Amino acid sequence: MVASLFFSTPEPPPYQAQKIFSHLTDSIDRGQRKRPLGLVSNFVADQLPHCIAEIKGSKRPDEGIKALGRSINAMIASTDYDVQLLNLPQPDFAIAKTDIHYLVNCAYQMSAFAGLHPVEAELTVGEELSRLARLSGHRQPSIEVLSYEDMILANPVQSDPRVYCLGAAGVEERDFCLGHQLIESELQLAIDALLELRDGADADARQCLAVCLERLESANCVLTRFYEHMSPDLFGQFRVFYGKNPYKNRLGPSGRFSARIVAVSVLLAGEELFQQKPQFYRDIYRLSEYYPQVCIHEVFRWLSPGNRSAELTPTWLEGKAEFPRSATISPVMERHGPEIGKLRASCVYALDQFTRMHRITALKYTIEPGRPIVGVEASESVEAVLSQRLLTAARP
Repeated sequence: MVASLFFSTPEPPPYQAQKIFSHLTDSIDRGQRKRPLGLVSNFVADQLPHCIAEIKGSKRPDEGIKALGRSINAMIASTDYDVQLLNLPQPDFAIAKTDIHYLVNCAYQMSAFAGLHPVEAELTVGEELSRLARLSGHRQPSIEVLSYEDMILANPVQSDPRVYCLGAAGVEERDFCLGHQLIESELQLAIDALLELRDGADADARQCLAVCLERLESANCVLTRFYEHMSPDLFGQFRVFYGKNPYKNRLGPSGRFSARIVAVSVLLAGEELFQQKPQFYRDIYRLSEYYPQVCIHEVFRWLSPGNRSAELTPTWLEGKAEFPRSATISPVMERHGPEIGKLRASCVYALDQFTRMHRITALKYTIEPGRPIVGVEASESVEAVLSQRLLTAARP
């Protein structure tokens, strides 16, 4: 059996996708507290949503966010969090990093809400919090803002979620993150099956592809739940916190930065994507720092075998070499007959359906309700990014 590719794996889902966006409760049951940074983690999990709500409802939000920034920095200065952060075991460190970046992101987003000048926004973030954020980046290199890995993979969503909103909006926010975790879990199982097929000498092609198909269809069912049941009004309340940073040229956390969907795409249809949608690869290499690093660098190693600088744009993407088919299951498929080929085609179709559902769901909740994406250029729009990942033409 081929070893599973080591990605940052979310917790196993305790219940099925039909539970998300049920709108049956307006509170979160925190069954198991995960607070690796003590007072800081307690504040993020228990107090931050209340502080945000208070600032939003105040007559002077500018003074409110400045006071919150001072309070956060005083709390950090009161304890030697530097040593504590660096000595945490990796699973706890990942949550601690999430806590830190939830605070940094809140300071920037609420500063923009209050209309603060960039200099004032930086002062609101504060030196103590900024130092802690830099320190987390020294231990685990990442972008300097809240990432998809922080928000989805490291966030202890199922037991002690980090959210920005109170009440029903907070529950919807939790379910939004949980739905992404469920999808990530399904994608990992699809990846494991495809790696077994690609690298296992005695792999059962039929079984591997059947598992892949089942997991992709299951992931699509979760995504369909988003499309059919997520509340546009509740989504609008927490979406603002996960947008582009209003003071830095940095994109916000987004499902487009799921390295697992990139991995499945490369394994299953890598060469076809290169031939039909080379922008898919250019986009990934250009924005590689936004993806979970362990996973995306492993994919880059597949795509640049023998190259020590695998994260650099490869020569094949510039037309100076052949696409590395060894990164995909294509060479293995050539040894099998048409029946296995049809099963692989079903997997490719399921992958394309997943990407299509991602696109129409994103359009439904971000464009159709008239919610503009502030500061995002046309080339970075939902339409442009997700359409370039489709193997077949996008429909209106």
